[in-house]
Amino acid sequence: MMGAVISFPPAASTGNSLMSYLSAQNAGSGSSPAAAAGTNANANASVNARVAATAQAALLAAGTTHPALTAEHALDKQQATLAGDLRTALGKAGVALGGPIEYSVGSDGSVSMKGSDADKTAMTAFLKADTGNPSFATRIATQARDALKLSATIQQHAAISQAARYGGKAGGGVMSLYTSLMQQSAGGVAVFSFSADASSLSYPGSLAAKA
Repeated sequence: MMGAVISFPPAASTGNSLMSYLSAQNAGSGSSPAAAAGTNANANASVNARVAATAQAALLAAGTTHPALTAEHALDKQQATLAGDLRTALGKAGVALGGPIEYSVGSDGSVSMKGSDADKTAMTAFLKADTGNPSFATRIATQARDALKLSATIQQHAAISQAARYGGKAGGGVMSLYTSLMQQSAGGVAVFSFSADASSLSYPGSLAAKA
């Protein structure tokens, strides 16, 4: 099953244009070494406070652009289809879950499953016996990969916005603030949860975008 189509520029071109943009911002916001030495501490403290206060707003704005919303809607449709197919297959296999099952897939490839012991045992056995092509395990992993790609783009756009707004006022400049923000947002997790009557897919940026 095809993943969501994310209508953002390729990573390479995004990175190149980002470097040009931030470098230009940085070049226009410089200050003399003497002035910077006397104001860096206060400026950084003030900037850090404002960055923290506006981080959620920046994530919301990045997650509600037209390309992001289009990709999010495609992922919502994909997860709903996957959950429906899972319910049908589980019913045919005679597997009745007692509660919700939650799969978490990290950007580092880590996978975890939450649910009752009985449900986890039943789902593990079901997935091992699944002979579909693609298998449900593959579809869950592919969906998580698509969600994490979108999440990374949303967080990158939020970081660009914050760095451009506050980087020129901080001692480290636009590029260092952008790098710091991207490091803080690294290591996202996509969570797919489904039960007999509901399902959801969440990832960094999605909750803010749907709030």
